[in-house]
Order: sequence, then C-alpha cells, then structure tokens
Amino acid sequence: MINKSAVIIAGGNNKRINMVKPLIDLGGKQIIIRINEVLKQMFSEIILVVRKNQSDDIPDLGIALGMHIVEDIYPDIGPISGIYTGLNESINNNVFVIGGDYPFLSRDFIKKMLNSSNQNTSVFVKNKNVINPLHAIYVKSFWESLLYKNIKKGNLSTRKVINENHNNNNTRLLNYEKFNSNFKNSLFDIDTLDDLKKARKVISSKKQAKYRLDYY
Repeated sequence: MINKSAVIIAGGNNKRINMVKPLIDLGGKQIIIRINEVLKQMFSEIILVVRKNQSDDIPDLGIALGMHIVEDIYPDIGPISGIYTGLNESINNNVFVIGGDYPFLSRDFIKKMLNSSNQNTSVFVKNKNVINPLHAIYVKSFWESLLYKNIKKGNLSTRKVINENHNNNNTRLLNYEKFNSNFKNSLFDIDTLDDLKKARKVISSKKQAKYRLDYY
C-alpha cells in the first residue's frame, strides 16, 4: 500500500440507465464492492464522493467498507465537481480518480499508471482524440485549483478542461489502442443497458473459464 489517494465518483443521477450503477450486482458483488477490493490493497486513502442527502445505499455501504465519505461541493454540474471535491479532500498529492461504474479494474494496469506517475506527473488514458477523466491520476497541486477556476467560470466539461491544460503540467498520456484486453477491460464503464449486458457476458465467461480450470 502506498501513500496515494483514490477517489470514487458515486454521486451521479444515472439518467441514461435508470439504475444506481455502483450498486448493480455483477456475479454476486455490487460494482462498488468490486472497485473497493482492488483499491483497498493499493491506496492509503479511499474517498467516496456522493450527492448531498443521497438517499440510496451508497453512503452507508461506503462507510461499511471503510471509505472516507464526502458530499459533492458543487452538486448537479457533472463529474468536474466530483473530481474537484475528491482532490480538495485528499491528503495526498497524487490521486487516482475512478467512476463508480467501472466493474473490471485491473490492479496491474493501475500499477502501470502509478509507475508512470510521480509527485508532479498526472496520467491520463487517451483513446484516439478523447482523454478519459475518470480513470486517471491527477496531481492535486495543479488540477485542484484549475478545476475550481473553471467551475467558477461555468466551464463544466472535464474533458475540455483537461484537453486545454494538460500541456501546461507534467502529464503523460497512455495510448488505449496499445493496451491488452485486461487493461482495456479496466476502462470499461457502464453507461447503458447494452453495457450492462456486455458486463454480464464478461462475468459469465470468466465463471465458465474458472469452472473448466477447476474441472480439469
């Protein structure tokens, strides 16, 4: 375990799928539990960002899992506020940020990202021309103040803020197209019912593979 922080963004309204995504059960485990199982072995601090007065079971489950629970400082403006809130609360300068709907986090891939980082280097994944803001390592001392300034100006697209400013900071971009399947699975998130179906197929295939190995 290292002295770096992880932030889970779990206060979204889930409008596209009409389900509380971090609480979706996959293979007998809720997604947020799957995320925690990976992160708790790697980070000294896990921060869970939720909405104010969030009425589902996420805050209580986060407490039960030993996470540090914080409420979104600027609610209802999208992930930029959740990321800012997590950075603001973090006690460490290097912060891994993940959405609450990533069921297949790869410990090896996160280690690769951490190894690509240091106290002054942020790490993002770029797929073609798109930078992913929710499976990334942020340097708090740079991004916290920058996100705050953009929130105050009404610039609420996290991707746009990163695109416009990553060259002003020590930033490494990892090329998605060069990843193996395990690393790509780590970046799989659930936005739609089709995504959920794909995730269940992955779980099913893993169980079948395990059964075959156990059988033989």
